[in-house]
Amino acid sequence: MKIKGSKIALIGFRATGKTLVGQTLAQKLHWPFIDMDVQLTATFGQAIDAYVRSHGWESFRDAESDLLKTLVAQERCVVSTGGGIIERADNREILADHFLVIWLRAAPETIQARLLQDPLTAANRPPLTHLPMEKEILEVLQRRTPLYEKSADLVLDTDNATPQELASRVETFLERF
Repeated sequence: MKIKGSKIALIGFRATGKTLVGQTLAQKLHWPFIDMDVQLTATFGQAIDAYVRSHGWESFRDAESDLLKTLVAQERCVVSTGGGIIERADNREILADHFLVIWLRAAPETIQARLLQDPLTAANRPPLTHLPMEKEILEVLQRRTPLYEKSADLVLDTDNATPQELASRVETFLERF
């Protein structure tokens, strides 16, 4: 496998460690780190929750897709994607064609615990459904897991690993190419 344009995309559900692992990996590789949610928040001029409340999820997904298309021109970067990036077939195709895709996976219980511990969850992670958090996680994971599996070049479980350990595993993986 060729490292696709020397770009790495981290995919996975909310609170699986995409930002922390991405920052750590980018630092180890001496590559720029791009957090798509941070970029979108800057573009919107407001938190994701506020944007979604006023414009809806579809508009957010459109902006997310547009940003992903611009990132194709980047070289040697680590990108933390939004958890739902893989829901659109066009995005999965872009990821497959231009990025080494790493799925950061965690158990539903781990995800819920991390979401509840993060003070930024409310502003940066608006509800995806009208279900309680525990049921929402299970429902959305059920829908997205096959898409994450299909998209991933490498899968890393983040439940009991530090960002440094996970970044080292990616480095070891990259050394094979």
